[in-house]
This record gives sequence, structure tokens and C-alpha cells, in this order.
Amino acid sequence: MENKTNNVNNSTKVNNINNQSSTITLGDIVRVVKKNWILMAIVTVVIFVIGAVYTLGIKKPTYKSTSTLKVEVPLTSESSADVGNSVTAALRYVQSVAEYTKLNAVLEPVSKAHEDIVTLSKLKSETTTKYSTSSIFVSITVEDKNGKNAEVLAQAIAEEVVKYSKDSIDTSVAEENKFLCTISISDKASAYVYASPNKTLYLIVSLLGGIVLAAIIVFLKEFASTKFKTPDEIESLGIPVLNTLPDDKSKNNKDEESLLEPSVKNFEPYNRLMSNIKYANVDNPYKIIMFTSSIMDELKTTTASNFAYTLSHNEKKVVLLDLDTRKPSVHKTFKIEKEKGIVEYLAGTITLDELIKHTDVNVDVITVGKNVVNPITLLESDKLKDLIKSLKETYDYVIIDTPPLMACNDATIISKLCDGVVFNIAINQGKKKEIKASLAQLIENNANIIGINITKASIKDRGGYYYYYYYEYGDKK
Repeated sequence: MENKTNNVNNSTKVNNINNQSSTITLGDIVRVVKKNWILMAIVTVVIFVIGAVYTLGIKKPTYKSTSTLKVEVPLTSESSADVGNSVTAALRYVQSVAEYTKLNAVLEPVSKAHEDIVTLSKLKSETTTKYSTSSIFVSITVEDKNGKNAEVLAQAIAEEVVKYSKDSIDTSVAEENKFLCTISISDKASAYVYASPNKTLYLIVSLLGGIVLAAIIVFLKEFASTKFKTPDEIESLGIPVLNTLPDDKSKNNKDEESLLEPSVKNFEPYNRLMSNIKYANVDNPYKIIMFTSSIMDELKTTTASNFAYTLSHNEKKVVLLDLDTRKPSVHKTFKIEKEKGIVEYLAGTITLDELIKHTDVNVDVITVGKNVVNPITLLESDKLKDLIKSLKETYDYVIIDTPPLMACNDATIISKLCDGVVFNIAINQGKKKEIKASLAQLIENNANIIGINITKASIKDRGGYYYYYYYEYGDKK
């Protein structure tokens, strides 16, 4: 029954990891905007400036002029009641008159008469006509980059429509009503006025376009990324974050770094990690703690070594066991020999006293030893289990360094021998898919994940680095 419950809980945890990390919340959006506001501002300003230059400098302005035609049917001599009939009769011709302005028969004579300023195709594109079925007026508007040309062409078209329409109307009505409909120019071409572009509208569109483009760039950069770029993104996995270590640009950020220089500033982040691990389970403290990660160079060895160093600095008796048999590096960190290690001990060629190496920083270290052909056989041996149990009774803490989970299954096997696991995630290093798969692998094998230790984080990413500035300031006073 207990196994079934654990399986259900583990399945739920795995689903939470997969789902929560892919869900975008309002908090994520706010975080992204805060983080990238400078980039967004730059993109917005650049697009706005481009739009302003185009609107005010490149885009040539156009001007328009309008002439108005009037369609009338004269009154008969019989009664004033004929006023309504005459207007109704005039309205029947309005649409026809408006359509005349689009005919080649009207526009060709105009373009030929003014071929020095316009072509027929250009005249067609520049001319618009407006009318209403409830009005006897037809407006002809011409837009041109030259305002005077617009006036001339609007007037010329109106005159040509009047000339053309008389014969057309005469032939379209009954003999007895010939010449009753009159087309006249109500208003001559108006003085040209500015037409386009709408500068205010263009500038507003440029500004909004810049904001939208900036948002698209930023959100694609953040949410389309295959890697974790900030500690906040890692927190979305739903696993407690124990600590965040800022990126030290002065080092190569490999797992073969030397130990920390003793100082309050250097020890402080590891003191925080130590406290968070301690208070994660006060009633049943973690004594055998494994450090692992999904891929190489997420500083698991560096973290494990300096964590052990910090424990010893806090007067704890600690041993660091290197079980990364495939690519060991703890011996490089402590500058000790790799030989006479766990492989030799399990083979029975050295004693426990010979196995444990004492260092000048009060951290006892057990190295890997010689290369091993089949690490799985070594890790699953009863003698290793007995050794770890014995170390737990002798030391306050047993710290174990293991290979990355994506490289092999060693860490999963070792996790069964530990009280808890600290999982390292380096900012902008491993892929989200790999990290989620590694965490799921541990959970499915009932590993007790204490929490996540974030490495290679930018100091600007979160407010939790006040201690860094505080102690750096203290060093410089």
C-alpha cells in the first residue's frame, strides 16, 4: 500500500515538473518585462525613430483639391408641388454622373490636355468621387504631390464631366424630357490642402509597433529558450531552491576550480546553503548528502567541495567521497593524489586508514582511485553500502560527488544510499528538457531531493544577492 502511495506521489511530482515549467503566468510576464525593459525601450525607440524619419523625411506629402457638381431638374410651370418631383428626378442621375468620373472618355481628354503633369493611369489612381443617394451633389477629389496640379486636375475633370454628361443624359431620357436635367459645377476646385500622410497616426503606429515588436522579441528570447535563464524560471519547477550562487567571471566555471579563498564574503553563500539544508528537515537532519546535476560543468564538484570546506570551517567533521568514477575531479580541487581510493578499498588492497586522505582545510577526502571497467558493480556492492554507513557514524556529514544524470545512471543508484540529494542547475547551461528528465529520474527512483542549488547566476537577476554587495563593500572599506 505504501509503495502504491509513493508511486502516485512521485507521478504527481513528475507531472508538476513538466507542467509548471511550461506554464506562463502573470508573474513570469512581469519578471520578463522587468528584466528586459532596457532592451524593450531600445527596440521601441529605434522603431519609433525609423517611423518618424519615414513620416517626416522620406514619405512625400500629398495635397488634395475638390470640385463639386450639382445635378438639377428645372421646375415645370404648373405648380410648386413639382419641387419634390424635380429633386427626385435629379437624384436618379446622381450615381450615373459619379460613374462618369471613372470613364476613359472623361479622363483621357484631361490627361492629354495636361500630359506634362499627369498620365491616364496616374490620374485614375489620384481621383476619388463621393456622392449620396440623398443628395444632388457629386464631389470630385484629386490628390497629388503638387497642390496646384491637384487644383487644375480637379477642375478639369469637373468640366469634362459636364461636357460628357449632357449628351449622355439627353439620350437616356424620353424625348419630351430632353434637356430637363442640368449638370453644373457647384463649386470650383478648392484651394489645395494637405492630404497625407497623417503624421500623428503614423507616429502613433510607429510607437505602438515598436512596443509590440519589442515585446515579441523579448518574449521569444525568454519563453522560446530551451535553457533556464533566471532563478525565477527554475523556481517554477516546484522544487525548493536552497541557494543561488552568483557567476564568478574571474574563473573558468569548470568543475576543477580550486577551493574558495577564506573570507566572509566567499563563505556566506555556502553558509546559506548549509542553513537551508539543515532547516529543510530539522527533526531528521540530512547527514549523507549527494550532489549531482543533469550535465557537466554545472559546478556540482565545486559546490560539493566548497560546501564540505564550509562545514569544516563551521567546526563540523566532514568527509567528501568522490563517486564520479567516470570523470573524477575532487582530487584536483584538493590537489591530492587520485590513487589509493574507493576502487582499491573495495578491492581489498588498502585499509580504511589508507583510504581516507586528510587535507589542510580539515576536510577528509576519499578519492576514486584507479580507473574501473564497470562502475555499476562497484556502486551496487555491499561493501560500499557498509562503508557509507560507517562514515555516517564517524562524521557529522558525508558529502558525495556523483556523475551527471544525463551521462550515466550512477547518480540514481547512489541516491538510494543517501539521506538527501542537492541538484545543481546552472543558469543558461543545461537544456530544460534534460533537467526535467534528470529530476524525474531521481523522483521515480524515490530519491529524496532536498532542493535545487542554482549556479552561474547573474548578480543582477535577483535581490537575493544583497549579501554579495554588503560583504564586498565590507572588504573595500
